[in-house]
Amino acid sequence: MIDLLGFLRLLINLILYPLAVAFLIFYRCLQWLGFQPTIHDYHDHIVLITGSANGLGREIALAFARAGASLALCDIDDIGNRETQQQCLTMLHTRNSSSRVRIYRVDVTRSADIYACAEKVRYDLGQVTILVANAGFVSGRSLLNESDVDIERTFNVNSLSPIWLIKAFLPYMLDANRGHIVIVSSVLGIHASHGPISYVSSKHASLGLSRSLRLDIHATHPNTRVSVHCICPYIMRTKMFNPLVNHVSLKFLLPVVSPRYAANQVLEAIVWRRNEVILPYHLKYIGIINDFLLPEWLSEWLLYQVSGRRPLDTFHRDNDENTREKRRKHLYTTH
Repeated sequence: MIDLLGFLRLLINLILYPLAVAFLIFYRCLQWLGFQPTIHDYHDHIVLITGSANGLGREIALAFARAGASLALCDIDDIGNRETQQQCLTMLHTRNSSSRVRIYRVDVTRSADIYACAEKVRYDLGQVTILVANAGFVSGRSLLNESDVDIERTFNVNSLSPIWLIKAFLPYMLDANRGHIVIVSSVLGIHASHGPISYVSSKHASLGLSRSLRLDIHATHPNTRVSVHCICPYIMRTKMFNPLVNHVSLKFLLPVVSPRYAANQVLEAIVWRRNEVILPYHLKYIGIINDFLLPEWLSEWLLYQVSGRRPLDTFHRDNDENTREKRRKHLYTTH
């Protein structure tokens, strides 16, 4: 077993390292020639971000604030969203930027809320030039143990809300011949996994939406400057996936993604006009090896080694511990 893992690690390193070295040389050559990637001036951009109250959404907001953009922060969590607003305003103030930051309470599962929010943002800030559909939801339960309400919420947040957002903002982007649509999906939208079946299915839908939308825009507006980007990160250290972070194996091969790193890659995707970004990058090559070189039994075995056969057990165990801790704190504060 150990020899097999060692052989696989050697094989992957032999394939990935030459590619990484070649890319590094190419990147340094671009820098030497003066073509190094630089963050665009976002002072004339208005960026709308859903799910901005915490996690990746907050980091995306801070990244755009560092670049000087005006922000429309949309979330159902008023307290967290206001904290994000204050952090962004502080960031803009330190840079003497006149950009503005507005917060909006929006339930992205309701199309009417999104359409109403779009009108408010246009009135308060102007036309949105960068749309980031980041809001996400995972129940942490298997399909047979998941309630119908949670399944509907999973698809409403992860799959349907980007559609409502696109309908609300894309026509104006096409008219202005300017804009970027960023859909935050997941690696699980590319490579299926066991456990959170409804979540995996919803992320497949969001990835398919980005690909289909990109083709449709190119077909109907061949010379447009409106682009579609899909960000597909692996497990991140966020509130939504914290229960899984400490239980994932083979981190030397599949490292947990930092939300700040993922947020910076959103800006890089816009600058370089990358259609799809898989994080970490080498996961793309691992996926190719998994899909085309490994037999099915070995692929499944490796998947179980990474996440275990019952990955959702960690959600319930951590949630139970958090519930007990909250009860203890409540007893201490009331007696």
